[in-house]
Amino acid sequence: MKYLPQDKLGSGHTGYQQQVKEANIKSIFDLVRSGKCKSRAEIVRNMNLSATSVSVLVEELANRKLIDETGPAQTTLPGRRPISLRLNKNAHHLAVFSVKPEGVRFALLSLECKILEDRFFPLDCHTLSEATAGDVYTQLFDDILRNQSKRFNPSKAVMIGVCFPGIYIERDHLFHTETALGFPLTEESIRRFQQRVGLSVFLFNSTRSMAYAEKKYLDAANPDAPDAPDIQNLIFVEICRGIRCSFISNGDIYPGPFNVSGEIGHFTIDYKGRPCACGNRGCLERYVNLDAILEDAQQVARAAGIKSPESLEELAERYPDEPALLESIRQSAQLLAFGLYSVMCSSGMRRIVLGGGIEIMGDGFLREVYHALCSRTSLIRHVDLTYAQAGPNADILGVAEHYLDKVFTITM
Repeated sequence: MKYLPQDKLGSGHTGYQQQVKEANIKSIFDLVRSGKCKSRAEIVRNMNLSATSVSVLVEELANRKLIDETGPAQTTLPGRRPISLRLNKNAHHLAVFSVKPEGVRFALLSLECKILEDRFFPLDCHTLSEATAGDVYTQLFDDILRNQSKRFNPSKAVMIGVCFPGIYIERDHLFHTETALGFPLTEESIRRFQQRVGLSVFLFNSTRSMAYAEKKYLDAANPDAPDAPDIQNLIFVEICRGIRCSFISNGDIYPGPFNVSGEIGHFTIDYKGRPCACGNRGCLERYVNLDAILEDAQQVARAAGIKSPESLEELAERYPDEPALLESIRQSAQLLAFGLYSVMCSSGMRRIVLGGGIEIMGDGFLREVYHALCSRTSLIRHVDLTYAQAGPNADILGVAEHYLDKVFTITM
């Protein structure tokens, strides 16, 4: 995660009173945005503030066009009906770019994180040189905002988000994306883009953004248990061309002290095994990624003298009924369970969510992984293993949600 705020005049220091005001007004904004409070009276009941203080802060939110007052609210209580409050979802928007090896996806979202515009722009990362790749991407971002988007309005934009398959290395001021894209993105190229568009840029790891979107999905699906430990603490595992994971700890992303936590793909499961680009051998992601699962199944099919599956879709359809392919899938599930078991033992977490494309293998694969996990010790009791539910927009939604929850300020 890396937030690049615009340069401001002044020292940047804020007094205690200003910090208190910001905390209170942001809390009110979050209560209205989440739908938990729809009137001043409900806000007073949820916060340790007087009715007068709440009214002043609500008035400021309305003046900033962040919330609307929509007339008397429906209530069964006696007396004058309170004025209903709701998020002014169309006054501002968030622009998010999702960087992938095959191109850039652009989405424009409202303050309630509903997608207003969604477009994909092809860009083959393998055709770019390391020296110019960062500027090629940021120039594409610039062109999308200025010329390609039909709804982007810089005066309405709260921020620009970029989610990418890599991690930010503070010491080197670069975004390490070599594994997925083949080159790094420098902070300098991002800052030049920020200066051109005049808006703050928020950069986020793709796996972590999907993990946060999953956490928000679980929050919404369990409104009566928002603080449940298995919602506030989970392991999200993205299985695509590689395998990466992210931790949600106490309701937020856990990046680790050096911002590199979650590299489950480089757990060694065979120290004499297949060589990995990281310099190690037998790394989990060399055996359990979408391409490896298909290739292993194809090898098993050839050895068994049966038709080799040509795609993951075909493999997913055939393996439940063909013993040779089913055995290959069980082997992949066992290998994945090795890695999951290790990360569960080290983190103490019991909810695991699998996403990133592995969902195509269906419930049968999930059951095989679950059984492989449960065959281990009592440490694995009460494991909750599911596929991701946040949907195909999870990386984009996660960036927007995390920004609004953890970074966005109103008065500061």
